[in-house]
Amino acid sequence: MAIPSEQITSICSHCGKAIPAQNIDLHYAHCSRNLEKCKVCGDMVPKRHAEEHYFNTHAPVSCSLCSETVDREILILHRDENCPQRIVTCEYCEFPLPAVDLFKHQEVCGNRTEYCHLCGRYIRLCERSGHETRCHVSSNSVAGPSRPFGSEQGWGLFYLLEELQEV
Repeated sequence: MAIPSEQITSICSHCGKAIPAQNIDLHYAHCSRNLEKCKVCGDMVPKRHAEEHYFNTHAPVSCSLCSETVDREILILHRDENCPQRIVTCEYCEFPLPAVDLFKHQEVCGNRTEYCHLCGRYIRLCERSGHETRCHVSSNSVAGPSRPFGSEQGWGLFYLLEELQEV
């Protein structure tokens, strides 16, 4: 309901809204009888729905992944970034696993080796990116793949063609 700018208003002491002065007594009686202020967010909520409002909006909830109780407002943040049971992927093998197990897994997985076809050495996966930079800089004159590691599809054909060129 729009209030014309020249109309005199009063502020309801229960809900804090500006109400036309001639309606303030009737509004206050209705407002104080039917509404209450939420102690958490300050919204005016119908008294009969106050408990439902609290449970649906503010009550702590249990994470479906780790069962930790967290505030409803941060549940999505918890599940996406902080939950120890959220699924993350290993940076070396892209295997999905719970975040709580990632460090131990990557410690083992990162120590696996792959053969570098540019320098002919086996390189630990955890040292691969630094090695690629050094190896590519030192072998700039050699035409080779931009990523010499791994057994991805297509590499077999590349190395077969490379061998045919040498013959």
